[in-house]
Amino acid sequence: MAAAKRPMTVEDILRWKIAGPPRLSPDGTRAACAVTAVDEAANGYHSHLWIAGTASGGAAAAPFELTTAPARDSAPHWSPDGGRVAFLSDRGGTKQLWVIPADGGEAKALTSGPLAPAEPRWSPDGRWIAFTGKAGEPAGRAEGREQSDVRVISRLHYKQDGEGFWDGRWKQIFVVPADGGAPRQVTQGDYDHTSAAWSPDGASLAYTGNASPDADLDGASDLWIVPADGSSGPRRLTRTVGPVEAPAWSPDGASIAYLGHDNKFAGATLPRVWIVPVSGTPVCLTRAYEGTIGRAIGGDVRSQPDDGGLTWAPDGRRLYFLTTERGSCQVASVSVPDGAVRLETHGDHDLIGCSLDAAVRRVACIEGDPLTPGEIAVADLGGARPAAFRRLSAWNVPAAEALALVRPERFEYKTPDGHVFDGWVMKPARAGAGRPAVRSATGHDDIRAAANHETKVGRRVPGVLEIHGGPHGAYGYAFSNQFQLLCAAGYGVVYTNPRGSQGYGQALLAGTHHDWGGGDYQDLMGALDRALALHEWIDPDRLGVCGGSYGGYMTNWIVGHTQRFRAGVTLRSTCNRYNHWGTGDIAYHGARFEFPGAPWESPEFYLERSPITYAAQMRTPLLIMHGESDMRCSIEQAEQLFMALRRQGTPTLFVRFPGESHSMSSSGQPRHRVEEMRHLLAWFHTYLDGAPAPTRA
Repeated sequence: MAAAKRPMTVEDILRWKIAGPPRLSPDGTRAACAVTAVDEAANGYHSHLWIAGTASGGAAAAPFELTTAPARDSAPHWSPDGGRVAFLSDRGGTKQLWVIPADGGEAKALTSGPLAPAEPRWSPDGRWIAFTGKAGEPAGRAEGREQSDVRVISRLHYKQDGEGFWDGRWKQIFVVPADGGAPRQVTQGDYDHTSAAWSPDGASLAYTGNASPDADLDGASDLWIVPADGSSGPRRLTRTVGPVEAPAWSPDGASIAYLGHDNKFAGATLPRVWIVPVSGTPVCLTRAYEGTIGRAIGGDVRSQPDDGGLTWAPDGRRLYFLTTERGSCQVASVSVPDGAVRLETHGDHDLIGCSLDAAVRRVACIEGDPLTPGEIAVADLGGARPAAFRRLSAWNVPAAEALALVRPERFEYKTPDGHVFDGWVMKPARAGAGRPAVRSATGHDDIRAAANHETKVGRRVPGVLEIHGGPHGAYGYAFSNQFQLLCAAGYGVVYTNPRGSQGYGQALLAGTHHDWGGGDYQDLMGALDRALALHEWIDPDRLGVCGGSYGGYMTNWIVGHTQRFRAGVTLRSTCNRYNHWGTGDIAYHGARFEFPGAPWESPEFYLERSPITYAAQMRTPLLIMHGESDMRCSIEQAEQLFMALRRQGTPTLFVRFPGESHSMSSSGQPRHRVEEMRHLLAWFHTYLDGAPAPTRA
């Protein structure tokens, strides 16, 4: 008899093994990835490299742990002959570039000092590794100068969430001998040089960068090539008005593909696949494609993972990449001759990374879904139909199989102005036969909590509307700790992709133009009404609303414009768009599309679209949670909102997390992540009459 499943507890969020973007060996027989686990004793994490065989059936070798040092290892990259793996690691105190035999052995450091290496890439002959690094000493630590902690700021983009304040150094391209030796700086110039890519003959490196003095303002970059030996300066291949990312050389070395767009809708512009000859004009291949190229599905188990970039077919006639369509992520390809896009894989899932073998017959990704944070998986390409993935690992199977997890049910919503997008509903978790009673925080059996885990005929349960960030993010078939915990506590969960979301075409994506709190608000309310009509077991009189970042903004907006919700939780949010423009690390970019100019150019509009303007109408009990080191949405936004609500007597609680950035929910200190979920569940329990948060027995 199968063991009874139990509701997920807050502590379970620390048990998952989170796999990073995988890399397939050149011959396609092995895949490497970094797997991150919580170190509860240290209140931190460790990440080790794992290698899995890709053979089908019983022929595949079990995954094995390649590195075991107490460190954060990441970014594995195979040598061209498949014999070694380059990677990044902070073993020894600071992040450096290392290389290790692929069958195991002692790792060797290739860099040292304050270089802060990133993005390692092997040369075609395996003799060199290119990487992005920072030359010189950080500001305030220059040799021969008195040490100072004073920051003298001159550039506009002087801080970055998750990284901190700019240290005065620009990112450059370096190459280092793969067998050891001194790194050599290939590029110069006062701008960031990133995304190095070797030409097929190993003579040149392509990279992206913006050499304009106004680079912080325009949101653009260009594609450059430079001799790998540094014998001459770089040559610019593009003169774009938008971003350029993920360069990839064609097999014959005559062209370079990249991802980019023309900035027509600023950050709400669909990314496209482009090709530029090394001497010629860029051509867009995917102008007619309405999916979002790249991974655009949000969640709370990973923080901005790499989506794998672009890969050429050996004959140069196709390019492969990840794409997001209607809440699902797939591997796709585009025909170079005619621009036709086709899906290469299928399934209701989320994909992390996109690595193909040299023959482009097999692709490796991390495949996740609403019931698992993800396992390393491969799909064999070239069939008559899109391929299914087969999983190579089972790191999270024991933890997942013990829990009563919930699979979402999809529905569609059509807006009055003709947009169509998806939503999902999750029921309260149904525990297995013989499930033990849920225990409250006091340790006593809570009969009401146990009853709430069963959706009984004629008995309605409270529901929570969840709102994604962005606004240009998306929900979909990804795992969410928060959603599963709400279901375990007896709530229904509703989440949707209103206008502004990725994966539904350019028109919907750009639908928030000068309209935050307008059409998006109507979409959310309309989709919620649709969900309530389809699922009568959700109690319309016991609704909560919750969101983070832009989702937090919308939560604040909603409680200022309707009284239909009995409780709200706002995370890492904004409430005053006027002063957020100058305090968020990238908020000033919003003036190019989302809002009509800078605040002093449209002061009435900024105030009219700021939730705090409607503080007098906010009567819904609101929990406010924010990281004190959040540079994306400064904590002063939470401070303003709390002061306004507390002053007028609206029930509120302000929870501050020291040292945490905007990504706390996915990568913050483990104890803080647990506390965040405990506060969220307790708030909804208090005001929605749901179940206390399940805890360890």
